[in-house]
Amino acid sequence: MVTRITAPADGLPPLRDTPASVAEVAGILARGHGPVAVDTERASSYRLDDRAFLIQLRRAGSGTVLIDPETVPRETRGLATVMNGLPWVLHAAHTDLPCLVSLGWRPAELHDTQIAGKLLGLGQVGLAGMLEEMLGVTVAKDHGRDDWSRRPLGTDLLTYAVLDVELLLDLHDEARRRLDEAGRAAWYRQECSAVLATAAHPVAVPGWRELKGVGALTSPRSLALVQRLWYVRTVAAVGADRPPATVLATSDIIAVASHPARARETLAAVLARPGRGRGRPDRKLTVFGTSLEEALHRAVDDALGEDPAFLPVPFRSRGTAVPDHRTWREEYPLAAEISDGFRACAEDVAGDLGIGVDTLIVMKTLRSAAWTCATGAREVLLRDARLRDPDVDPDPVGVLEDFVTSVLDQRGLRPWQCGLLAPGFVATVADAVGGDPGAGLD
Repeated sequence: MVTRITAPADGLPPLRDTPASVAEVAGILARGHGPVAVDTERASSYRLDDRAFLIQLRRAGSGTVLIDPETVPRETRGLATVMNGLPWVLHAAHTDLPCLVSLGWRPAELHDTQIAGKLLGLGQVGLAGMLEEMLGVTVAKDHGRDDWSRRPLGTDLLTYAVLDVELLLDLHDEARRRLDEAGRAAWYRQECSAVLATAAHPVAVPGWRELKGVGALTSPRSLALVQRLWYVRTVAAVGADRPPATVLATSDIIAVASHPARARETLAAVLARPGRGRGRPDRKLTVFGTSLEEALHRAVDDALGEDPAFLPVPFRSRGTAVPDHRTWREEYPLAAEISDGFRACAEDVAGDLGIGVDTLIVMKTLRSAAWTCATGAREVLLRDARLRDPDVDPDPVGVLEDFVTSVLDQRGLRPWQCGLLAPGFVATVADAVGGDPGAGLD
């Protein structure tokens, strides 16, 4: 039977939104013991970026603490002296770490209950689903998309926030117990360390070359249009503290830039679009004292009039880019064969373990590894044949083992993943380059 929890067991703690109240948090946490459960509520659909507008902390012996970092940022940053010495427990840590790192916080050790759920092969790895499956309780998850930047925060929102950490430590303890029983604790530690290494970066507004669709633009003039329009959009978004896409949709930037000869007409059509939908330019916004509409027109004029010598240079892959995998079967059959073999191997291993394939290796990484193996395996074998001591027997399988393991390691796979995948991947590459990959190479 599943128990539905609707209220915090210890009551609703106060929201700490004054310097004095936040200063008390260090002492409260010091009275506790063990790791601290951490969660954040953000408002990137309503504000410029994904910064935290509420931080929830819970530690055994300390209870739950709610902090308003937007109102008291200096004092919140000051808590780094306490928080950075503690192990943290989060759920889906990759979503919370950037806003916490932006405040100068960083865990001494990271634990992620969602990672534990994936490694245990649970069907639902959301917080509510894991609480139900592992602890027999459930909590409402109906306010995650609310505007957490609004003040005051209602009792319903604060209750929701408290319940996000109320049972997180208990969930962590049960998940760790099951991981130990399954012999997967080492996998878990490696995954948590990887998330901490890759996701613990400050919140940032994406640069213009990171916009969706810009990679398809090859004209320097088109790139200049993207750069100028992105700049105007960013300035307006920062000034209004709004999501950039609500100032001017990325798709509209790409549409204007795609055909420079028609850029002015395309921009005019965007500005004349009826309604107030997402991404439609807001005429109330200003850029350095100029209306947004005027600033956008000027951006287009400046980009079209820019000296060719100063136009942005299109990104060039220098021949290392992986072609669209949908073309492999006809144009790169060896890569297609190896990719198919890698996928079949990964599916078999994941199936035997009862975990999702994406937990073992994501498809983008699998294809990248397959491409490198398809284009480099024979060269590696030939190099070994040329350089090997004549008195040493050839060991093509050993050469391929080193090569494939290196390819996986370079793509960020953890040791547990490499250990499970490498044997099947090596066999796949060996079969693809020839039944005896060393034949004729001595």
